[in-house]
Amino acid sequence: MKGWVVSDPSRSPPASVSFPRVSALLSHVLPELLRVPPRSAVNHRHRLTPNHLHAAGHICILKDAFGCESATEIANLIFTEKFDAALAIHLYKGGRLLQGCKIPFGIIFGGTDINEDIRCEEKHRVMGTVLAEARFAVAFTMKIKELAAAEWPDARKKIYVQTQGIKTTPSETFDWYSFLQNAGIPTDVDNLHIFLLICGLRRIKDPLYLVDVFSDWHRKEPSVHLGIIGPAVDPLFTCEVKEKVKR
Repeated sequence: MKGWVVSDPSRSPPASVSFPRVSALLSHVLPELLRVPPRSAVNHRHRLTPNHLHAAGHICILKDAFGCESATEIANLIFTEKFDAALAIHLYKGGRLLQGCKIPFGIIFGGTDINEDIRCEEKHRVMGTVLAEARFAVAFTMKIKELAAAEWPDARKKIYVQTQGIKTTPSETFDWYSFLQNAGIPTDVDNLHIFLLICGLRRIKDPLYLVDVFSDWHRKEPSVHLGIIGPAVDPLFTCEVKEKVKR
């Protein structure tokens, strides 16, 4: 198998084509991806990967792990759709559903795995089982790999580090000075220092910590500003962030 592809669950391959099918079990990382119309099922952040892998002849069904009740449900899906392989995002949230499955699968670590779920004895046990069954695991940083290897030493050789990257598409119509003016930020760019925090607004990301830190820093150095860019994943917490920023 040459790779993985992300496409819409409602799409079916042409009758004359027989490609390997890949199931990608996702946690809440990409729930919005599953709710959009079929032709736009892959948003701009993920379009390059599917296009590249579609060209290699792969078909994928994208599944939100939060919408699955048990590993049995996934086992039935694997049997019915005759999947060749699976890829789960998050060792616990997605991986738990692949325990005992009859096809090879890989795991992508999430920060929650090591920072939160590992503290729960039951989740720790499940993650260890999943990691033992997985063909490979991907961590985004060496630190995450080392922390995981410290908990599950036998899995060290199957954990690979693949650093995250981004592709930017600058807007030709974006006016930096108008943006600064609308944000109430002085446009003297020679003395301007803007830091960007890119994250979905949810409590576990703790953006309010940086809001407090930058607030204190801004009082001492008025040229320092913090910008937060990301979707309102948690509406209630988003309101809390906006209210604090206003103050």
